[in-house]
Amino acid sequence: MNNVIENGMVMGDAMVSDSALVRDNATVSGSAHVCGYAWICGEAMVTGSALVGGKAMVSGYAIVSGLSIVAGSAHITGSARVAGLALVCGDATVGGDALVRGDVKIDGEAGVFGTAWISEQHHVDWECFAARSGSYTLTLYMQSDGSVGFSWGCRRGNDLRLYLSENLDYAAQGLAAAPLEFLWAFEDANNIAISA
Repeated sequence: MNNVIENGMVMGDAMVSDSALVRDNATVSGSAHVCGYAWICGEAMVTGSALVGGKAMVSGYAIVSGLSIVAGSAHITGSARVAGLALVCGDATVGGDALVRGDVKIDGEAGVFGTAWISEQHHVDWECFAARSGSYTLTLYMQSDGSVGFSWGCRRGNDLRLYLSENLDYAAQGLAAAPLEFLWAFEDANNIAISA
């Protein structure tokens, strides 16, 4: 199998092995390693000593660098960046203009989007909660402007309280209490002042 197709490029000491694929205008450089069934596509870059494996995908204009690892079925998309010693695995998604760096682990079905800037583990947390049509992972993360962003199933935003207040059936069905307690605990752990 040809691991590099279309205008994909592998440069320096970088390596692409197994059934991994580099395509479109994607670049793998430095001493990065792409393996397993991973896909690097679009304008994405994997550089430094980064490792992308499993069934992970790096797409769009995303950049994975440093000593970071992207594995499992994780997806790095948009203009997101994963750097340093960060580990993104499981079914996690990092997208938008998010930055995940440092010694941080994003796992499970966690989703980090928007302008999130996560450089410490306590700046992101996730838990599974009942929603209207099932049970979904609620991810809370600190954004670059100091606000708390959230993703919950296919819903994303900057104000979980507002979202729950606009969806009165959550409160009527008793589905709002546990996520709000989770939000309070997250704010407390990150020293975020709760506005009145």
